Amino acid sequence: MDQASQSSAPRNAAWDRKRIEAVTLDDDLTFEQLAAQYNFERTSDRSRVFARLLLKECRKRPAPVRVLDIGCGRGIELSVDLQWAIREHADELWGIEPDSTLSPANGLFTNYQSAVMETAELPEAYFDIAYSFMVMEHVSDPSRFMQAVGRCVTPGGVYIFATPNRRHYFTRIAATLRALRLDEAVLRMVRPDEIDAYHYPVRYKFNDEKRITAGAIQAGFARPEFVYLEERGPRSYFPGPFRLIFHALAAKRRLIRQPNALVTLVCRMTRTGASP
Repeated sequence: MDQASQSSAPRNAAWDRKRIEAVTLDDDLTFEQLAAQYNFERTSDRSRVFARLLLKECRKRPAPVRVLDIGCGRGIELSVDLQWAIREHADELWGIEPDSTLSPANGLFTNYQSAVMETAELPEAYFDIAYSFMVMEHVSDPSRFMQAVGRCVTPGGVYIFATPNRRHYFTRIAATLRALRLDEAVLRMVRPDEIDAYHYPVRYKFNDEKRITAGAIQAGFARPEFVYLEERGPRSYFPGPFRLIFHALAAKRRLIRQPNALVTLVCRMTRTGASP
């Protein structure tokens, strides 16, 4: 097992606490409250909302609270500050990341492995909370991935993840471009600043309610719950005159309110007591 020894760094290491603070009232809603409303242009930032939902999960559980960050990489949407916020509410924070060129911040993780979820060496029924942010769209074998998650989450524990929603127009376009092998070429044209960070191809095999529900139950979880979010939307992917298309689609979102068609899907599933 590739482990980093537990650091003696203080739990309250310096980090930007403003990154986790709620900016809008909706940023601080519970999962149930978000699921009950139309979250278009109501929240400030999907990663902030996601991290705050994780903090709420940590707070309602008795110690010791053990948390697993799947695909921890460079942070939650490139924010290590959000990981530090979670670390302060977790007795243990484990991280796994497939990119062997990355190194975690000193003292952030109790245990760190350079591995994928399917092959990581993790204790069974150990974690109260497992989470991933923008990872599931890259998973090539969701069934195997979910079986691995199911083995390491304790009964009553949860797996929470965020991924692009299959029903959103942007995800549909991206999936089509991927199928045609044109995704990197288009990304190079519209977002050249991101092409160097584009390491893992998207698969889009586990980003709609039907597939997620089937995979969750098969892996020993109860029926999942879903929240859909969209703040600014994929505006930066519509350069120049194409920005008019984006604004037209946003106006349609304001007029025709379809909660399950927003760009970001957040799923929470609870582990049952049965073995998968």
